[in-house]
Amino acid sequence: MLSRLILKGFKSIRDLDLKLLPFNVLIGANGAGKSNLMAFFRMLQALRQSTLQLHIAKMGGVNAFLHYGRKETGMLSGVLYFDSNRYDFDLEPTVDNKLVFVK
Repeated sequence: MLSRLILKGFKSIRDLDLKLLPFNVLIGANGAGKSNLMAFFRMLQALRQSTLQLHIAKMGGVNAFLHYGRKETGMLSGVLYFDSNRYDFDLEPTVDNKLVFVK
């Protein structure tokens, strides 16, 4: 089970440290980032299915995924905690509008 999520530079989410429970409810004002958090999980699903680049292209390209685009954010970073295990990643944009792993 995913127990904690740290996310930096994704869409409207500049910096997030979110502890998760077995059941979670997202409540917030319009524009607070609820839909973008769900978009992150859709991106993870694409990554798991080896269709990350296709997903990025279909959803508007790299600038649509980075906080205020690549001019403002040079890297999308995250840490996923699964009980005692964790998965860290850093994704950087390329000149051909892809996100590639640097970590």
